[in-house]
Amino acid sequence: MSLFYFNFRQGPSFSFDDEGCQFANVEDAYLGAVAAAQDMWRELLIRREDPMVCAFDVRDEEGRELFTLPFSEVLDACRGRMATPGPKPVSAAIYVALAHNHATRRTMSNISIAINDAKRSLREAMGLLKQIGRTVDH
Repeated sequence: MSLFYFNFRQGPSFSFDDEGCQFANVEDAYLGAVAAAQDMWRELLIRREDPMVCAFDVRDEEGRELFTLPFSEVLDACRGRMATPGPKPVSAAIYVALAHNHATRRTMSNISIAINDAKRSLREAMGLLKQIGRTVDH
């Protein structure tokens, strides 16, 4: 699994994706971007914002731009003009959940490392205290 970042462009505005989402490959990341754009399309229209000026700029973990998905491709897909046929994308909510799952796992790993470091420091401190106790007894 690789981490992909979905930076959001809306006309001149630009928002960076700080968390990213994990996908098996670029093709799955593309399908995830399509699903997210489909989910966002309705919300943008409700807010009276033009989805046609929106896009995802998708980057890999090293920050290299992989592809740009203009939201206009979502409209093309609805009209049956999708350039790359494939399975229907899963809801973007699943990808958001996967990103949160990844962040939670990373946090839990960091906590586990911190606990092990604290245990190691405690053992070292106890060993030093024993040495000091032996020195005082002699």
